[in-house]
Amino acid sequence: MDGVRDGVVGVWRVSRSGRLGGYLLAVGPACGALSAWWGALSHPDRENVDSAGIATAFALGLAFFAWWVLLRVRLELTTDVIIMVNPWGTQHLPWSRVSAVTLGNWGAQFHTTDGFTYTAYALSDLAAGSRQDDRFAEVKRLSDAQLRDGQPL
Repeated sequence: MDGVRDGVVGVWRVSRSGRLGGYLLAVGPACGALSAWWGALSHPDRENVDSAGIATAFALGLAFFAWWVLLRVRLELTTDVIIMVNPWGTQHLPWSRVSAVTLGNWGAQFHTTDGFTYTAYALSDLAAGSRQDDRFAEVKRLSDAQLRDGQPL
């Protein structure tokens, strides 16, 4: 396949709007914390420093949450394995175990030969606020080619 680079066929992340929301969730409170520190530098008293410290802790917490739930999430198809990085963990699923690929509300679903289903949250409705049919079509095309041929992508 022409698009294969270092064994990676394709990478899908949370949609552009989902990533934008993640960045805003991280940057907005960080700007508030910087403003609080600016105030603490202008008027250095205990109350202003405490307020800046609380704003910083809040900003760091939201930035970590945004990164964990939206910005680090991805689906990666390689020639040998499917890598799903989700908020609840990372799965490495060999192509030899995959029997079907579908799209559900929680993302692309990889059904295995032993009856289990693994979900890639990067293509979920909730991560983007809209249906992921267009992005899923490319995942489905590549998956169908792999499943049909039984050969590395």
